[in-house]
Amino acid sequence: MTIDKMKQTIFNRATLGDWEQTALKSLKGKTLDSLSTKTLEDIILKPLYSLADAAFIPVSQTDIVRQAKNSSEWSIAQLAEGATSEEVLMDIKESLGKGNDVIHYKVEKEHVWNAEQIEEWKGLLSEHKAILDVTNNPSFLDHFTELNGLVKGAKNATTLHARTTFLNGSSIHQAGGDAVSELASVLVQADSLARETSIGELVQKAFVQFSVDTNFFMEIAKIRAFRVLWQAFGEGFGQPNLEAIPVHVETSLRSFSVLDPYVNILRAGNSALAAVLGGADSVTTYPHDYLTKVTPTSNRIARNMQLVLKEETHIQRVIDAAGGSYYVESLTKELVEKAWDYFLKLMKEVTLEDRESKLLARAHEKWQQQLALLATRKKSLIGTNIYANPADILPEAIKQIDYKRLAKPLEQLRQAFQQKPLNTAIIPYGLLKEYKARMDFVSGYLVALGISPTVAPENLKPFDLQKWIDEQRIDYLIFVGNDEQTTGLVPALLNEQLSVPMDVAGKFEEYEDWLEAGLSGRIFAGQSLLEKGQQLLALAQKEDSNVNA
Repeated sequence: MTIDKMKQTIFNRATLGDWEQTALKSLKGKTLDSLSTKTLEDIILKPLYSLADAAFIPVSQTDIVRQAKNSSEWSIAQLAEGATSEEVLMDIKESLGKGNDVIHYKVEKEHVWNAEQIEEWKGLLSEHKAILDVTNNPSFLDHFTELNGLVKGAKNATTLHARTTFLNGSSIHQAGGDAVSELASVLVQADSLARETSIGELVQKAFVQFSVDTNFFMEIAKIRAFRVLWQAFGEGFGQPNLEAIPVHVETSLRSFSVLDPYVNILRAGNSALAAVLGGADSVTTYPHDYLTKVTPTSNRIARNMQLVLKEETHIQRVIDAAGGSYYVESLTKELVEKAWDYFLKLMKEVTLEDRESKLLARAHEKWQQQLALLATRKKSLIGTNIYANPADILPEAIKQIDYKRLAKPLEQLRQAFQQKPLNTAIIPYGLLKEYKARMDFVSGYLVALGISPTVAPENLKPFDLQKWIDEQRIDYLIFVGNDEQTTGLVPALLNEQLSVPMDVAGKFEEYEDWLEAGLSGRIFAGQSLLEKGQQLLALAQKEDSNVNA
């Protein structure tokens, strides 16, 4: 086609009905509802959002989000760490010289500061904003009369310019909560503090922190929803034009894994971009090896994520770059409505303790839902429950953090099988092309638990199979074949009464009969990794005790 013809080409205007008809053809009998998904927040995500969806979104929503920031810029706030006070100061100065915009430091009791170092601190704080967590050592603030920034854990602080009222949106996230719980939690805290002092003092002294995970669009909408909810909160106190407060964001450690840690770079990068697009004022990106031992290289990679976002994407030139998206605006609206309704429900509880108890109960429920999705592989955690590397060895030292981590239960199983291996074999029957997909599934399933199976020669006769089991010192078998081979051969092998337990790969109507005949169990798609892992761990411990005996 020539350029002239291309310029003259006209495309027919597609309607939503056209799309629906085309989608139905490709679904091969399934309904359009099958394309919708339900989120942890009980929000139904549609496969397609259009201008029609925007008709139900208040015009004020986008205006509030955009007016909440004076600038499209955000501050890079990488956390300074060190074993000694000297190392901390060195890290702070190095980070400031390589792209950090603020001093971000969690004050530890074991760090002792001499007079010379305090003077150095004063010089740094006079030139740079700070985000300090003095929860473990509030007396650290006694050395300073002026500090510009955000302070967590301050008690009776009179530090000038610093915001010292901390609204913690991360705590419910760390406990396993969803976006609705996090937003409602912040409003509950804000209400309590406003009643203790005043709404005016709260606005002048408060800042909020959220943890942003890898659910990209939901996390963008979460931060935007907070801006809208904050205005609604102000209206409840008779302040319809409530001044926006700073939003600090840290990339979540909920999805971080010790196994295959380089995937954490992708997770943190995804979260950092969501934080920026959501409108965060400052962002902390955790290094990919934060759970084990942070290195200068990993620190640099984490800091450079944000520098690359600034220098390569130019999103710091646009306030609310996600605004106007039918999808993001719809998510924002639904989060606002659900979080506000839940907040009002929580406020019916008499005490703050009762409200917090309800929030934690919901967080526990949401956490169990997430674990169930992870265990059945409906939620992917690359390198952990999907595409696990059998060569990965868990380190002895893993940092204890406040977050509930999705990978932790599977890491614990991996660690248990490192200590008590279960010598496992897959026994294939039939033609390779017929059983390979099922065999690959079983192999990947077992590796995710920390079991690296051996594949037996195919189509072994019972006598040869038993001989092979003895030679290889196998503890446990999984029969793999196509449906016809499985239904025909499994009963025959069970009649031979092999010396080790045997499972079958797949789901079969004859399963209960096979159990009565001596089958140990089965492995199939949708089965809980955690439940099966515990069953196999019990078998490994039994085999280990038999060997020791």
